[in-house]
Amino acid sequence: MNFSRRAILKATAAFGCIGAPYKARAQTADQHMINLNAPDPQRLAVISECMNNYDVGEAVAEWPNNIISRRAVVYRDGTIARGTDSIAHALNTAELALCERLSSEAAHLMAGVSVGMGSESDDVFRNFFIVSPPGSAKPIAIDEALIRERFGGTLFPPVTITVEPFAENTVWWGEVALDGAESVSRYFVPWRAMSAWFNQHPAFTAKAFIRVGDAKELSHLPEEAWPQGTVMPGGVLPRLALGLTHNGSLAGLFGYVVQT
Repeated sequence: MNFSRRAILKATAAFGCIGAPYKARAQTADQHMINLNAPDPQRLAVISECMNNYDVGEAVAEWPNNIISRRAVVYRDGTIARGTDSIAHALNTAELALCERLSSEAAHLMAGVSVGMGSESDDVFRNFFIVSPPGSAKPIAIDEALIRERFGGTLFPPVTITVEPFAENTVWWGEVALDGAESVSRYFVPWRAMSAWFNQHPAFTAKAFIRVGDAKELSHLPEEAWPQGTVMPGGVLPRLALGLTHNGSLAGLFGYVVQT
């Protein structure tokens, strides 16, 4: 099923995002120096299930039974870091507003849709973004290195990360298709609308679906590869749909699958 530009415009009309030509704001505009030493509990809540060790191992360990470090903190602009790191930089408020709007649009398209993809739980995607600090290098693609960097070293070190396009000849889509194999055709409508939205949105210079962790691969991970304090690899695995803005920020969706 192909989605026309008219269909995407209709789907996002409530947000007014694609109707007018997109113009990237330079990172020098609307900057304010803020102190990011006060974490944002609302932004942390988006990723918190992937930090939960579910009472396995020592709570002081970073990855006793989880994929995102228990020491992770998230700030107002989406910056993720370990709690011991000092974070302060200029914030482009216009870029923050753009990322908030883009992630809200994506969440609107997938509202009420379970992540699925083989999950043992019934959870939905949430809006997610990480604003790029002004003056930082602008990546040209979304890849594993960028994901690890933007997660601030909080991802379980040996976890695998797959980065794929919004297309149906991919591993991630295969998992979606398997979940919807016995469903009516409308099961795939929001997924295809989301893919078309990311592929067609002029605010993005690159876009990708990211799978952080694979249950089968984690189950075969030798114990000598585990970080200190790990009792077993985590089973709540992040799944992200992201676009890269002209200023180098990431915006889109964060969800997870539960695979034990």
